[in-house]
Amino acid sequence: MKKKSLLLLILISSLLLLFSTTSVKAETTDTPLTDADIAQVFPHKDNTEIIVSYVLEDQKELVLKTTEKKVLDIEALKKELGEDNVLDDSEKNETIVKLDPNKISFKLLVDNQKPFTLSVHKINGEEIFNYDVNDTNQTRDVVTSTDDEEDESGWVFSEMLKVSEGPIIEHSDGSSTRPLLYFGDYNYAIQRMSISDAFGPRGNSRIDSLTTPGTAVLYASKGSRIEDGAKAKGNHIYTDHYGDHQENDYDMVSVINMGLKEKPRGVEDRSIGSSRSYTSNSLYNYVIESDGKGVPGVSGPNKIGESYAMLDTPKFYYRTNPQTGFEEQKMVFHQKAFYAYKKGRNNPEITTTIKLSFNKVGRVQTKIAFKNTGKYAFGNFVGLSNHDLSLNKDNQEIRDNRGKAIGNYVKLRALGNQRGMYMQSGDNQVRTTYYLNRENGPAGWAGRSSSKSYIATKGFMHSPGLIEIIPSNERYYPWKVGKDDHTWSLIGGTKPTKFFNDDIPGYRSPYVAEKLYNAFSDHWDKGDLGRKDVGGRLGVKENDPTWDAGLTMRTSPRDLLIGQTIKLEYESQIDVKGTTFNPVFELDLHGTSDNPQVISDKEFQDRKGKLPITGTWYDFDSTDVTMYYSIDSEDPEDDQILFNRSQSSNDAFNGKLNDITKVNLPLKGLDSGMHTIRFYMVDKEGHRSQTQEHVLKISKPVTNEPQIDVTSPGATSKNPYKVYGESIDIKGTWSDKDSKKIKSISYQINNHDEKIVRENIANPTLGQLNIGDIDGLDISCCNNFDKNKIVFKIVDEEGLVGTDSFYFQHVPGGLTLSAPEEIDFGTLAVSPTGGTPVKPTIKEGNIVLGDYRQQDAPPISVSLKMDKFYKEEKHNEGNDDDSLANIDTPDEETRTESPKEALVHDVYWKDK
Repeated sequence: MKKKSLLLLILISSLLLLFSTTSVKAETTDTPLTDADIAQVFPHKDNTEIIVSYVLEDQKELVLKTTEKKVLDIEALKKELGEDNVLDDSEKNETIVKLDPNKISFKLLVDNQKPFTLSVHKINGEEIFNYDVNDTNQTRDVVTSTDDEEDESGWVFSEMLKVSEGPIIEHSDGSSTRPLLYFGDYNYAIQRMSISDAFGPRGNSRIDSLTTPGTAVLYASKGSRIEDGAKAKGNHIYTDHYGDHQENDYDMVSVINMGLKEKPRGVEDRSIGSSRSYTSNSLYNYVIESDGKGVPGVSGPNKIGESYAMLDTPKFYYRTNPQTGFEEQKMVFHQKAFYAYKKGRNNPEITTTIKLSFNKVGRVQTKIAFKNTGKYAFGNFVGLSNHDLSLNKDNQEIRDNRGKAIGNYVKLRALGNQRGMYMQSGDNQVRTTYYLNRENGPAGWAGRSSSKSYIATKGFMHSPGLIEIIPSNERYYPWKVGKDDHTWSLIGGTKPTKFFNDDIPGYRSPYVAEKLYNAFSDHWDKGDLGRKDVGGRLGVKENDPTWDAGLTMRTSPRDLLIGQTIKLEYESQIDVKGTTFNPVFELDLHGTSDNPQVISDKEFQDRKGKLPITGTWYDFDSTDVTMYYSIDSEDPEDDQILFNRSQSSNDAFNGKLNDITKVNLPLKGLDSGMHTIRFYMVDKEGHRSQTQEHVLKISKPVTNEPQIDVTSPGATSKNPYKVYGESIDIKGTWSDKDSKKIKSISYQINNHDEKIVRENIANPTLGQLNIGDIDGLDISCCNNFDKNKIVFKIVDEEGLVGTDSFYFQHVPGGLTLSAPEEIDFGTLAVSPTGGTPVKPTIKEGNIVLGDYRQQDAPPISVSLKMDKFYKEEKHNEGNDDDSLANIDTPDEETRTESPKEALVHDVYWKDK
């Protein structure tokens, strides 16, 4: 009885609290609320569907205004709201709609071709929001030098997906492999599906996850030709993402039931279209703010109809990389917190560029750039790269000899020394490796589980419960908390929790082990980044249960100001065992000709001419390996042994990852300048690895004369830097032993005028290297295919001079065309009987055609189209009374359209 009384008391108290809260809100709200917003946008073939949400506490009408005529489907609107609730004034481009205050939204069908602005107003004329429909603003599609330090010319826009091929790698058993790259699902890319079709809906998501960087390996067994493609006899395709070339598993019960029993996977989560991998960020936290600090809300980009997921159809490009000669790809997409701009509301916008490239030996490099292209600063921005991993072969998850799937619920392991992670199939047939320690590598990464690409979650949600007596907290990806695998049973012993599947055995997707997170505890957590042991399991002990394999990377939380960019990059590689295996190694030396390791002369002397060597190696079929190296030579006669290593037969069978430590490479006798060191490994059966190159630059000795060195990009007279466009980003160092001030740093291209870069530079650290750069050095004066020379000069206050030379050469590319956004003809009086020549004012930009093609390329033409100049009509507003009584609405049959007055004009180009 006492218990019932207590429950009744709690219930009464709760009701009183609810009622008092409502009454307080009513008392403190002086003005009834009238508001509206764009909730969702759905592009269709014949029109665009806009869902307008609203709250009307004191009014029943809203006014819709457009900047163009006949862009709203008025008949559909009348059918939606009722004939008497839609009053259209086509002359004023205004439509008054009378809405049901008990509903929250209505549907508006609009033209999907003509650009116009839709604004929604209160009945008194006050604007609530405005939205640019069919926005043709091209500035978002321009990838500037801040997005990528490399030359960004030569990209070709494409409406179709495609697969790009890397180098063919021959193996000692007669087999060969070729790495491939693409976006989304290999099956769609190889079919050349259009971007618009891939962007179409499948259930609650998209047909293809276009923000997923895809990579595959084409394997040709002995006697087969790799050039014949994946369908040739003896050839196979391997991929490493769930739903990437995995269509045959679409209806498998084990795939459908990977999640909780009561929530089987729908079509949007099935094994097609790389459905559960994506690139995104914390923009959603601006829409719905998280209840916790450092755990922002996140939305996948495939959530349909939402601007914070994806604002419009992504743009796809490809080109041939001038340095490697291999084709590379780029996907660009935009996200904005809200479709519409409203007074007093921040509406940040992010443009994300994902670039996929091959390095010289075929490893796939992924570079992601998150750029603030909006009008607002973005506080605590976090970029995310999410991967649902699965090792697949020939359109399904890889199987063992009994037909059991063995490519997903596998152990994730550390490369060690903060290098990254790897996973391999249960039969050791294939391994995928993610190298995460590159220059712009993730600030945190975790080999855990994954998330759905089409949901938006709050990050952290606090539910107070009844007067805070039974509060509850819930975390969401990537901050989701791990779960227990078993619990005590009432009949004795233990039973699996709803988060665990004994049949696997493993955790149901997306859950992971207790005391873990399915990525990070918060946006400062580094996850597995700090793991230094080689080959150890990530997150748990060796024999603990597995989970649905995934990988999440994040950037550092940072305030992203307007125009700023945050970068995230990594490399990946898929290795196939074959009948024999070539050894694989990775050294912690990542110098390239474009970004070499710079060693000062003093550091070189302090090291006594030795370069420390660390890394890892593995070999599936040999117990003994030898590492060779050469310096500035590709002649086998110059190869020297660096070290020998051994492993047990059992370690070889399992592909154990072995550490490389306590090795020093002798560099004694090398002069200052650029040097290339080449490494390769050979096992005792004679199988040879791929060659890894490391480029280092030994700076000139510091002297009383000033010294200047160009360190990036790498170039020599015999091997000039290959460039498409009209600018180069230059990095370098300078030094002076005794001058406290440098008079000037300058450069001269061929015989053109010398240009000063900086003057009167302080040199507070005498004898030390100073780092400098020139972003976008203009080389438009040498628009040819000849070898060109730039001489950089440094002069100290004593007049002593130091120089360094840099060589570049243009290579054939494509076309680029840019035009000003606004051309102003000003205000002028016109006559119906005469003409007036007018020269426009261009506030910013010019019409620029960039032609990077070969000299024998066919001629091109540029056309200019100018629409009519219409006279703006002024309407009698009826003493500013916008009531319905002042709007004349003639019958549809008697209504006529008066043609608008327009100017007759001619266009002159160079007075012709």
